[in-house]
Amino acid sequence: MAGMQRVTNRRLVQSRPVSGQRPRVLQTASGVMGVVVLSLMLTGEVTAQQATGAPRATGPDRPNTLAGCRLPLPGGGDQDSGLGELYVENRQGRPFLFAPSLTLRQTYSDNVNLQPKSFGQRDSDWVTQLIPAMSLCRSSPRLRTQLDYQAEITRYQRDSDRDDVFHRLNSDNSAVLVSDRVFLDFGATYDQRQISSRGAFSDDNILDTDNRTDAITLRASPYVVQDLGRVGTSVVRYTYNRTNYQEDVANLERHTGSAQVTSPAGSDPLTWQASVRSERVNRSNVDRAEYFDDAFLQLGYRVIGRLTVLGRVGAETENRIDGTRDRFGSDYWEAGARWADDRTSIEGRYGRRFFGDTYFAAISRRTSRHVGSLSYRETQQVSDRFTVLSPEDLGLPRVIEDPVTGDPLELPDIVVAENEIFLSRRTTATSNFATGRSTLRISGFYEEREYLVTEEDEERIGVAASLRWQWLPRTAVIPRASWEQLEFRDGRKDTIRGFRLSLAHLLSPQMQAGLTVRRQSRSSHRAEDEYVENAVSAQITRVF
Repeated sequence: MAGMQRVTNRRLVQSRPVSGQRPRVLQTASGVMGVVVLSLMLTGEVTAQQATGAPRATGPDRPNTLAGCRLPLPGGGDQDSGLGELYVENRQGRPFLFAPSLTLRQTYSDNVNLQPKSFGQRDSDWVTQLIPAMSLCRSSPRLRTQLDYQAEITRYQRDSDRDDVFHRLNSDNSAVLVSDRVFLDFGATYDQRQISSRGAFSDDNILDTDNRTDAITLRASPYVVQDLGRVGTSVVRYTYNRTNYQEDVANLERHTGSAQVTSPAGSDPLTWQASVRSERVNRSNVDRAEYFDDAFLQLGYRVIGRLTVLGRVGAETENRIDGTRDRFGSDYWEAGARWADDRTSIEGRYGRRFFGDTYFAAISRRTSRHVGSLSYRETQQVSDRFTVLSPEDLGLPRVIEDPVTGDPLELPDIVVAENEIFLSRRTTATSNFATGRSTLRISGFYEEREYLVTEEDEERIGVAASLRWQWLPRTAVIPRASWEQLEFRDGRKDTIRGFRLSLAHLLSPQMQAGLTVRRQSRSSHRAEDEYVENAVSAQITRVF
């Protein structure tokens, strides 16, 4: 029966198309790729030479024409020898960056389908991946654009039915349409997404989890900035975001409009901010839209030194238990204080909203070697998650008798969108330490979700840590560890653990190699949802 379940899940949620057919998401992506170019992420202050000890191009200083350009390579941070940063640095002075690359990766996994050992269906395999990739970047006063694409050609030694090609695209752009006045942010992503948090999942596409689908997201956000003199600065923005999924998963569309006026930078001791924001969320499988609206006026007054007291009054949309809503009909208030200097910021607020008492707190601290933050916030959200329900979850048998032929008939799993609105209470902490040879990152979160219609609760808690240690001038050691616990509405509790250790070595200014060993596991109240996987992979990358 477990074997039949695997076949059924693969038919419903696998990400590869039938031979000869193009998935509908890929058809959309091919049309978008001709229009979308790319955007940027700022590089760090540490140069590639400082980070890796690698040689750099000699000669006179060149203009920083590639400011903000980056070169993400397959393997991400686990294989970060410094090659990407060094490659960009050595090409400063050129009008744009074009960086094709080729990666060969070999992986052995003792559980490529993330199945429980007790079920006897764990499959081990050797997996070979050939990953052609390219990055394109241009930075000019009126247009900053970056495009990154890679194709993961994946081949299994023991089970060729799993062979596949996974496409990944990221485009991020910003344009100045009218100097100092009108701007446009736009972009697109094409990647693989987890369908349900209840199923097995991994960020490695070689693991055939039956819980993954291709998705394309398009986004565009024009905005206008206006200097209003003594009144302040106004920003009016519209944001469109749409995600299409390949499988039988509802597409998601968001329309967000906002306008705000903020007091001039030199206002003292009185500051102000007025804001109106409205978001409409549509799913392709639901007739009605969900709305999240908020309008407020906030005043601040510096009472002494760097201490400012804050007061906010506003109106928001209340989503009621019976499914109705009152747009901008629920009044609220908040009061608190903020203290800030050049390195530290502390803010806290208390107030009253339609669901009761509300709190907000945020602390951040920055020094030459450390950046840290701690925050707590409460927000209304609509779930972007999906649940895969088996017949057993619905109280039905997996196999029934066909009423026409009398043959055994296997009932399929059902993908259900979690459309319900919930109140999120989330605490988040991050801490980054940097020394001459190492960087340590630690993060954690705790979230409570209160669903407004069913009045059910969920809890999620997790911590993660990573270290990048420059062991030798060209060699970095990169360990990572994570732990997460999920408590679902039906009482099910899962614990997910992960650990990996990587070695990244810079072979030349255009080539790097790496080795990674990992172990990941999931424990659950349901034995069929538990798994353990161990893997080792080696890869080599050449940038041309």
